[in-house]
Formats: sequence, structure tokens, C-alpha cells
Amino acid sequence: MESTTGKSTSVAKAFELIDVIAQSGTDGVGLRELASRMHVAVSTAHRYATTLLELGVVVRDGTGVYRLGVKLVQLASQHLNEDLFRQIAHPYLVELAEISGETAHLGVRLGDRVVYVDKVESEQSVRLVSRIGKQVPLHSTAMGKALLSLMPRSEQEALLAGDLVRPTDKTHVGDDLFAELDRVRAQGYALDDEENELGVRCIGVAIVNATGEAVGAFSVSAPATRISADDWREFSPTALRIAREIGRSLGRTGSTRAVAG
Repeated sequence: MESTTGKSTSVAKAFELIDVIAQSGTDGVGLRELASRMHVAVSTAHRYATTLLELGVVVRDGTGVYRLGVKLVQLASQHLNEDLFRQIAHPYLVELAEISGETAHLGVRLGDRVVYVDKVESEQSVRLVSRIGKQVPLHSTAMGKALLSLMPRSEQEALLAGDLVRPTDKTHVGDDLFAELDRVRAQGYALDDEENELGVRCIGVAIVNATGEAVGAFSVSAPATRISADDWREFSPTALRIAREIGRSLGRTGSTRAVAG
């Protein structure tokens, strides 16, 4: 079935089902809840789920709970292994983690969120919990604010319209957020001072390719008990240098495409 715009509604619904299951994490989701969250009849949800089961995209346990299947892992692994941006940036993530002693993430924008596409763990005994594939809001994260700061004001306003979620009481919204984005643009880096998760502080820098387009960002994250905002400010020259080096490396390979939209 196709919509008047030529888009396949069946494909769209299948991906909506996958997204609902993904958001349910390791707990999974039952058929009735799946149908409710998709706003479709149970029989419709069952039809889509059965097709995806046969393809190995989702799995169902003995209690009828659906979870993501191994097929998606295979496809994601193939994409990550082949993605030039990730390949180029990975050694620099290793450098960031070694210099800072903390966890480094690489991310790309997907709509109003950032998706982690690579990660290098801290060697500290106390580490942050995160995973490749996790999506986090643009407005409350260091990577997200770094990317937002480079957008025209009209695009910022479109992405930040409506009531933004405040993960903590330190999250910037409204005029405070736009003022923060102006500061980020001026200084070249963003701080997440417990704005996305209490007890966690991050520094983030956008990565700009040869055409001047922000293709992604990286962040370095640490427990707030170990790193202060001033510590990250002192680290910012190193973070900015590494972002420039990644950008130059992208240029040397001839890679000018954006890796997220």
C-alpha cells in the first residue's frame, strides 16, 4: 500500500513497529501493547510482526514478548564496519579516551536526537552506562548542543519547537537554551553539566567536513564526582584540536557526505 506521496505505508508501519520494540529495550513488548503504541488493530500489528519474525528482524519468546532480532545486529554491524566516518574517527576516540581517562562517544544526528555510532570505554573502575545505537536528545547533550549551535536559527527553532523534555532540573530550554547555543557556537564546544543525566558531565565538539558541513560530533563523558565543568573547559583545547584533525582526515579521503540528516 502506498500513500498519495508515494511512500509505502506498510514499510513505514514496519519500521514503526521495529522502533517501538527497540524503545522497549531488554524488557520487550507484548502484542497488545505493541498495537496500542502503533495505534493499529491487534490483528494488524500481528501481521507486521509475523512478517518481521520470519525475516529474523524481531524475535518472540515463550510469553509472547517481542524483542529485536539478530538480523538487525548483522545489518548494523555491517553498516558500522563499512562507515567511513566511523573508521576515520575511531583512532581519535581512542586518543580522547587515553588523554582524558574517560569514555569517548561518536554520534550523528537523526532528527531531533543524536545516535551513538561508536564508543571507547574508560579504563576507570567506575564507568558510565551507554551503548552504541542509543539515541539521546539534541538539546540536553553536549554532542547535540554542539551540532545545534552550527545550524541556522530557523532550523534550531524548528527542531526545538514545543515543550522540550527536561531530563534534569539543569536542562536548558527556551531562551536559556538559545543563549547557550550562542555561547557554544562562539567557543566551539559544548558542555553537558548534568543536563541529560544527573551525576554525569560531558564535553562535546562537532566534526566539520571539507565542505563545512557538520557530519557528526564526539563527546567525552565522566561521573560528576570525578570531573568538574572547569576540568572540561581546561580540556577543551585538546577536544577542539582533535575535532579539527578528524575533519582534515575526512577531507584527505575525499569524504564530504553528511552521515546523518
